[in-house]
Amino acid sequence: MKFRFPIIIIDEDYRSENTSGLGIRALAQAIEAEGFEVVGVTSYGDLSQFAQQQSRASAFILSIDDEEFTADEGLDPIVLSLRNFIGEVRRKNTEVPIYVHGETKTSRHLPNDILRELHGFIHMFEDTPEFVAKHIIREAKSYLESVQPPFFKALLDYAEDGSYSWHCPGHSGGVAFLKSPVGQMYHQFYGENMLRADVCNAVEELGQLLDHNGAIGESERNAARIFNADHCFFVTNGTSTSNKMVWHHTVAPDDVVVVDRNCHKSILHSIIMTGAVPVFMKPTRNHFGIIGPIPQSEFEPEAIQAKIRANPLLKGVDAAKVKPRVLTLTQSTYDGVLYNTETIKAMLDGYVDNLHFDEAWLPHAAFHPFYGSYHAMGKKRVRPKHSVTYATQSIHKLLAGISQARIRRPPSSTATCSTRPT
Repeated sequence: MKFRFPIIIIDEDYRSENTSGLGIRALAQAIEAEGFEVVGVTSYGDLSQFAQQQSRASAFILSIDDEEFTADEGLDPIVLSLRNFIGEVRRKNTEVPIYVHGETKTSRHLPNDILRELHGFIHMFEDTPEFVAKHIIREAKSYLESVQPPFFKALLDYAEDGSYSWHCPGHSGGVAFLKSPVGQMYHQFYGENMLRADVCNAVEELGQLLDHNGAIGESERNAARIFNADHCFFVTNGTSTSNKMVWHHTVAPDDVVVVDRNCHKSILHSIIMTGAVPVFMKPTRNHFGIIGPIPQSEFEPEAIQAKIRANPLLKGVDAAKVKPRVLTLTQSTYDGVLYNTETIKAMLDGYVDNLHFDEAWLPHAAFHPFYGSYHAMGKKRVRPKHSVTYATQSIHKLLAGISQARIRRPPSSTATCSTRPT
């Protein structure tokens, strides 16, 4: 599939008839002759808005000449413009190729902080436009391939092959919709790419969700890296299903489990299905009836043991000998209540086997320093020594995921996305 990612050229002489204008237009024509689109502009304009183009550009060429420099190199307007523009682009995109096009001596005027961000300096008239165009296009193509995550790249390759669909779903790549007027509307609304991409998990080229191999397995490992987990597993049917998977993996009948009293109903379903015996942590509530956080005292092992002794379903059980199998906490309630996960891990490490944070509404926390340790897994965190940490997240809620897409992340302790003990 051919994507539209133009090469953007910025040169105040782009439409001029001087030497600089003729040179940069010759390069633009050579790029277009190779089948790449070129967008030429004559000024940086609003830097913040223009830098947004980094998401739809395959490369930037910033063309300047010696006449644009003044005597004061430190505060030179063109240097300041270059620095500000490159800074805006790199703030969101560290990989998109950026070139400076100018006379051979132009590079002497550029400070090191600008030069180190460039993919190259193009010496005006040093090589033929055709040769330079091929070099830039090669880097642009390499960049576009590098931004494709493993599964999406495999899906593109599969679609490029034009393979017939002999498996479910029954619309066979959208063919079934072509046989009726309303089906034609449906096909035109969603487009062929969407329908051809709707394939069965039996397509070997795309890997297996159950075996975690191929492109799917590679994508899961890539997601684990991004979300600071040891392992990450893709799941359909939302965090509700993910929560049940964590429980079916960790909990057996008659296991004692510690649960947020205002947990999601999928946790209540999990209690019923596994046959576990719950003790509940009670949150606060104000006079408006708004549910607040669970007090820190509720997380103390002594407080949990007191709840075990008071539970009529655990009559006769020695609370001091009980080791709860899992603790599940709603990490970000509908009202935005968050807990310091590192504090909870420190309090319960070794006492509760598995710490499960239901982060259905918090998948974005890993991408902003504002959240600090108020989410389950982050960079350079101290691992629990005994307990395994799980985070279940709904990508479809607050990240750019298709409906019902979610992940289960287990991190490790020292001893699933999840992290294990160290």
